[in-house]
Amino acid sequence: MHTSKNQGTIMLIHFLTTAWRNISRQRAFATINVIGLSVGITCCLVLVIYSRYETSFDRFHPFGANTFRIVEDFKSSEATVHWNTTAYPLAEALRNDFNQIPVVTQASGPELRSFSVTNDKGAVDRFEDQVLFADPFYVKVFYLSWLAGDSRTALSQPNSIVLTERIAHRCFGQRSDYAGILGKTVVLNKDPMIVTGVIKDAPGNTSLQYSMLVPYEFYRTNNPYPTSNWSGNYQGTTFVVLDENTNTSDLEKQIAVWQKKYLKPEDDARITYKFQPLYEMHNDATYGNSPGSYTMPWRNIQAAYAVALFILIIAAVNFVNLTTAQAATRAKEVGVRKMMGSTRLVVVRQFVLENTMLILCTLIVSLALTTFILDALNSSLTIINLTLKFQWTDLLIAAAIGISVIALAAIYPAIVIAKFNPVQILKGKSAMSYSRGGSLRRSLIIVQFAIVQVFIIATIVVWKQMQYVQTKDLGFETEAIVNFHVPNTSNAQVLAQRLSQQPGVERVTFGSGAPLAEYDASYGTSFRLPRQPETDGQGAEMKGIDTTFLSFFDLKLLAGKNITMTKHPFDEFVINESAARSMGWTPEDAIGRRLVINEGEATVVGVVQDFHNNTLREEITPCILINWAAFQNEGFVKLNTTAIQTSGVLAGIEKVWHELYPDAVYKYAFLTDAMQRKYTMENIILNGFSLFSILSVLIGAMGLLGMISFMTARKTKEVGIRKVLGASVEQIVVLFSKEFVVLVGVAFLIASPLVYTGMSRWLQDFAYAIDLSWWMFAVGGFSALIIAIVTVLFQSARAAVANPVDSLRSE
Repeated sequence: MHTSKNQGTIMLIHFLTTAWRNISRQRAFATINVIGLSVGITCCLVLVIYSRYETSFDRFHPFGANTFRIVEDFKSSEATVHWNTTAYPLAEALRNDFNQIPVVTQASGPELRSFSVTNDKGAVDRFEDQVLFADPFYVKVFYLSWLAGDSRTALSQPNSIVLTERIAHRCFGQRSDYAGILGKTVVLNKDPMIVTGVIKDAPGNTSLQYSMLVPYEFYRTNNPYPTSNWSGNYQGTTFVVLDENTNTSDLEKQIAVWQKKYLKPEDDARITYKFQPLYEMHNDATYGNSPGSYTMPWRNIQAAYAVALFILIIAAVNFVNLTTAQAATRAKEVGVRKMMGSTRLVVVRQFVLENTMLILCTLIVSLALTTFILDALNSSLTIINLTLKFQWTDLLIAAAIGISVIALAAIYPAIVIAKFNPVQILKGKSAMSYSRGGSLRRSLIIVQFAIVQVFIIATIVVWKQMQYVQTKDLGFETEAIVNFHVPNTSNAQVLAQRLSQQPGVERVTFGSGAPLAEYDASYGTSFRLPRQPETDGQGAEMKGIDTTFLSFFDLKLLAGKNITMTKHPFDEFVINESAARSMGWTPEDAIGRRLVINEGEATVVGVVQDFHNNTLREEITPCILINWAAFQNEGFVKLNTTAIQTSGVLAGIEKVWHELYPDAVYKYAFLTDAMQRKYTMENIILNGFSLFSILSVLIGAMGLLGMISFMTARKTKEVGIRKVLGASVEQIVVLFSKEFVVLVGVAFLIASPLVYTGMSRWLQDFAYAIDLSWWMFAVGGFSALIIAIVTVLFQSARAAVANPVDSLRSE
C-alpha cells in the first residue's frame, strides 16, 4: 500500500514536470491561450459582478420584502403619465385612515441645499449637498447605520439635523468619536440646525440617497402650499410597510374608493395609486428614476449577462481551437507513449493536466485583472455612484467557470489526441483526420464569428444613434452657455446688468430651466379652455421665462409676440406648436386665446416653433412658457467664442455672483455637459459595446489563428506537393482562405437577425431614432471578413513560402 502511494506521487511529479516542460517549449502557444482565456473570464466576472450589484439595490433594509413605494398613474386626455412621487398629504391621510397599514413614512428630496458651519477660527465654511427631509418613521423602516445619536429621537424636533459621515468630516474634520459633534450647529441656508445624529454614508446600492437628514416637519413648516396640496405632485415620496398576508391589489382598490374623500372629482378621475415593491424600484423603469438616483432596467441587466456568456464562449472556443491545433505537433510524442505501453487514460491525464495548469494560471491572472478593473470602474463611473466589490462568492463563480472551461477546453482536446493511432503516426501518416471533429471545429468558428459580428454591428448602431443624439438640432441654442442657480430672484435684474458688463459675456437670461431642463428639473401642469372642465385638461410642461429668454435660446416665434415683462403673478402665455396643435389651432389661431393651467389663467400672446423639451427618448410635449418671476431661479450666460477658451470670464461671473449672494454656494455647469449627462447610460452602453467588440475581435482572431495553424499542420505535405507542381503563393493562400470565407458568411447569416432584433428593441426606447440600414450590417460582416482574411494570411503565408523539400522530408 505504501509503495502504491509512492508510485502515485512519483507519477504525479512526472506528469507535472512533463507538463511544465511542454508548456515551456510552447511559450507562444501558452501565452496566447492564457491571454485570450483570462480576458474572456475577466470580462465575464466583471459583468456578472456588475449585474449582481445592479440587482442588489435596497435588499438590506429590515422590512424590505414588505416595503412598498406608492406610485401614481395620472391619466390625461392623451396619455397616462407614471410618477414615482405623490402628493405630500397622502402619507398622513393613509396613516390616519388605514389601520391595516402598519407603518407609513414619507420623505422629500433629496434636494440640493446650501449649508454652513463656523470653524474653530471663527470663519464660516460654506458647502452644498443633498438634503433628504424625512419623518420620524423613516428611520424605523429603512436601515441606517448610526455612529452617534439616538435613532428614536434624532428627527423628533423640527430644527434637528442628522449628518452622514462624509458631511461630518467636511464640517468638523476627521474624527473617530462622533459623539462630540452632537449639539453643534449647522446653518441650513439661514436656519440654525442642531446636530442630533451621525450615520454612515448611504451605500451605493440604494435608490434612497441622502447626505443629510432633516425632519419632514421642518420642510412642511417652510413649504405650506405644496405640502397641503393634493393636486400637486412635487418631490414627495410615500412608503408603506404591509403585513405579509396583505393583498396589494385589494388594498389598491380600497384606496381608489377612499381617495374621493380628499381629491377633487377631476383629480379622482385621473389619479390612481399603486404599490411598487421596494426591491423593484431600481430595475423597473416604468416610474423613472427615484429622486437623486437612477434606474437600471432588467433588459440591460439581461443584456450584460448575455454579453458575459458570449465573451466566455468566444474565449473557451479559442482555447479549444488552439489546443486542438497543437495536437498535430504532439502526434509522434503520443505515438511513442502508446508504443511504450501508455494507456489512453494515461495520455488523457497528461494532456488534461497540462491544459488545467494553463487554466489555473489563467484564473489567477483573471482574478488580478478583475480586482483592478473593479477599482477603476468605481473611481471612473462616479456619476452613478458605483461600489463594485469582489466577494468570496465570486471565487466560487471563478471556480465554476474554470471547471466548465476545463471540461470543455481541456478534456475534449485530450480525448481527441489520445485517439491517435500510434502505428499510423510512426509510419508517417497524418495524425489527425480533418473530417473527424471537423464539423465541431467549423461550428465553433461559426459561433465565434457570429458573436464577433453581433458586437461589431451593435457597436455601429449604438454609435450611430449617439452621434444622432449629439448632432440633432434641438431647436434651441446650446453652445457656450453657462448655467447657475439664483438663490434670490428679487435682484435678478441687477445680476443680469452686472454680468452683461463682464468681458466675454454676450447675453444673460433667467428662467425655471433650460429649454431641455437640466437634471429633469421640469414643472408639470395641465391646460384647457376656461369653459372646459378640469377633467379635460391636457398635460404640459410649464417653464418660467423672462423677456430675453426666447432670443437668448434662439426660440423662433411663429405667430404673435414675446412676453412684455415678468410679473407677480403672470398674465401672459407663450406656447409651443405642440400645445397649439393639441387644441386644434394653427399658430395664428392661438393668439389672443385664454388658457387655464393649474396655476392660473392668462392670454396666449405668442407661439414658438417646437423645440426638444425632453430628451430624444421622449416626444416633444406641449409646453406653456409663463412670465412669472417666482419661476426664474436659474441664470444663463452666453459667452463669446473667444471668452470660452479662457478661465478669466468664468472667474468674473463667479465674482459678481458672490458679491450679490455672499451667503450662498456658487456652482455652475455648461449646458452642453448637462445635455450629455442625460445620456449617461447610453454612453456607458456605447463604451461597453466598443470595448467588448475589440475584445471579441482579438479573441476571435486568436481562435482563428489556432484553426489555421491546425490546417497548415494537417496540410504540410499537400502544400509541399502543390509547390513542387508549380502552385504559387497566392494559390496556396486561397486554398486556406476560401473555407473561412464561407464560415464567416454563415456566421453573418446567423448574426444579422439576432442583432437586428436586439437593436430594434433598443432603438424603441428613443422617440427619435435612426433607421437600421443595410450598410451597418454590411460593415459588420465585411469587418469580420477582413479580420478573418488577415488572420489567415498571417499564418497561411508562412506555410506557402516554406521550402517544399523541408515539408516533404518532415512527413
